Amino acid sequence: MLKNRIYVYFIIGSFIQTYLQTMTKTIFLSFAALFFVCLLSCGSSIISSHQVKEFEGKITYHEINKTSDGIINIDDTVTLFYSHGNWVKIHSSGNCIKDYYFEKEPLRLFLLNHSDSLYRLNLNSSMQSLQSFKVSDVMSKIFPRKCEAIDLCVRFEEKDSTTFTNVNYVISRGYLPVDRIHFAKWNLGFFNKFIDESGCFYLNFKSILFGSSHKNVLGIISYDIISASEEPVDPKMFEIDRNKIKSDNN
Repeated sequence: MLKNRIYVYFIIGSFIQTYLQTMTKTIFLSFAALFFVCLLSCGSSIISSHQVKEFEGKITYHEINKTSDGIINIDDTVTLFYSHGNWVKIHSSGNCIKDYYFEKEPLRLFLLNHSDSLYRLNLNSSMQSLQSFKVSDVMSKIFPRKCEAIDLCVRFEEKDSTTFTNVNYVISRGYLPVDRIHFAKWNLGFFNKFIDESGCFYLNFKSILFGSSHKNVLGIISYDIISASEEPVDPKMFEIDRNKIKSDNN
């Protein structure tokens, strides 16, 4: 079972145990963790905040999120609003309607369509290990911009299960830049390592979740960029009721 796996999207969700007390919660939260969640680095040095002119604005993605058992089958449009180390992703359909990240704690939260509770994702995992990591050029261009691919495989070990996640990110260095320091404590899925290597948001993303044999596909998430625009983000977008936060074990 994937009893304790956390999803997003990721994330991912991303990343739900009825969702939040059954296998559906597990798969949803597992992907959330992968989604967004899931990368590793080739050892770039951390750049201090005053050296980085960050992207601020919104990015719109087309999301496909499917599990092999058919429990999750989402074809969605997702808009990510980012400002100074914080984001909120707004989903147009599916069970997760909002996805927050706050860099100071750090804190990752999900708002589901059947509850006003905010479900917390633990961003510090000791159950993962990196199996492979590769950075390569890609022939295709986006927008059009020269792109690179970051591919990795992460193994997750729990008491009752082993799973593997193969992740492919497509980035364009210098486009949609973020300050690496904002994500330095996001250990889950090696996302901090990915940001350290890329220094930017991804343009496209694909995550494939496998069972213990690394052959049977349990689920797939993909994000493909539709548009991106630089613009001020209203701080009210990031306001939440902290009394509504539940731990990832609830």
